[in-house]
Amino acid sequence: MIFLPLNFEFTEEQEIFRRTVREFANKEIAPKIREYEKKREFPWNIYRKMGSAGLLGLRFGSEYGGQDADAVTMGILVEEVARAGWQIPISDIMGEILELNGPDALKREWLPAMAKGERMLGVANTEPATGSDAAAITMRATHEGDNYVLNGEKQYITGVMEMGAYCILAKTDQEKGSNGVSMFFVEMNRPGIEKYELDALGWKLFSFGGLVLKNVTIPATNLIGEEGRGFRYVMETFDLMRALIAIWSIGLAESSLEECIEYAKQRTAFGRPIAKFESVQSRIVEGYTELEAARLLCYRTLWLKDQGRKITKDSAMIKWYVPQLCFEIVNNCLQNRGALGFTTLCMDEYRLRELRGAMIGDGTMDINKIVVARELLGREFLPYR
Repeated sequence: MIFLPLNFEFTEEQEIFRRTVREFANKEIAPKIREYEKKREFPWNIYRKMGSAGLLGLRFGSEYGGQDADAVTMGILVEEVARAGWQIPISDIMGEILELNGPDALKREWLPAMAKGERMLGVANTEPATGSDAAAITMRATHEGDNYVLNGEKQYITGVMEMGAYCILAKTDQEKGSNGVSMFFVEMNRPGIEKYELDALGWKLFSFGGLVLKNVTIPATNLIGEEGRGFRYVMETFDLMRALIAIWSIGLAESSLEECIEYAKQRTAFGRPIAKFESVQSRIVEGYTELEAARLLCYRTLWLKDQGRKITKDSAMIKWYVPQLCFEIVNNCLQNRGALGFTTLCMDEYRLRELRGAMIGDGTMDINKIVVARELLGREFLPYR
């Protein structure tokens, strides 16, 4: 059991940052997000404005155009842009992998451009037959002289048409399981790469689909870190990413609940505001209470990250729990709106689709429960051993 100091306040700098992000999101993101989703077009103009405002590459080092921000501040950013409907900043998280483990030349070339909103970096791990079992990937990387040659397919990948490069996991040793998985920085303009799109239920600001690599040659210097450590790099990244997906879910549900409260005060039925009906009140009160509790769990996890603590259990715990909870809260808000909530005039249907994806990405609810169980009970009780 970990006991925290009884101080639940953000610092003055973090509160100023929150107000700054909310003002930006309300002005630049919220009024335009549905238009871009309907067009299935990534809003590069908004993204570059985020870069100009210092909202990208937040945790990058200052030498790369970042702000060396802590995890709690990153959570504030994710929560606030989610309130406006923006998606999870995958590129920023992958930039951390590059900064910590990548070669200097790639860091100098890519990180400043990512912080400005000019380029994006993604992760390609999932394959058609392997999702959560990342150690079972079939993509191969063969070391040939000063190069690696990659062959295989990645699927269910975010941003296949927008990302300028991916951190791709591939097997360099077939006999070592997860210890034979390495990570490679692969630019998407290299010969031998085919892209395709899949029509997803949500997350439509980014394209969604797959990558087929056929004899794709990259320089050996594009190896991220060391051979055989790629699985570890991505798992360490998942700890933070899962926590950010949870706080992102909170942001979506917060906006839905706030709009629901205002709607309930104004909408009348049987001669009085529907806010007077106990069933409406009950859904609002339950959602508000659960959301407050979940939000505290999320920021507690990010705070632990900033203290240098291991957050594998905590991030998996909130990843399985919070997106599902937020989905239920938004669904109840939609119910309070009645037929209006069932239309695209209301943002709730958008948020439900976004949250449904959050229950799958970076580990399903079931996988994250296994992670929590492993941390609580020990590896000897894993179901797949």
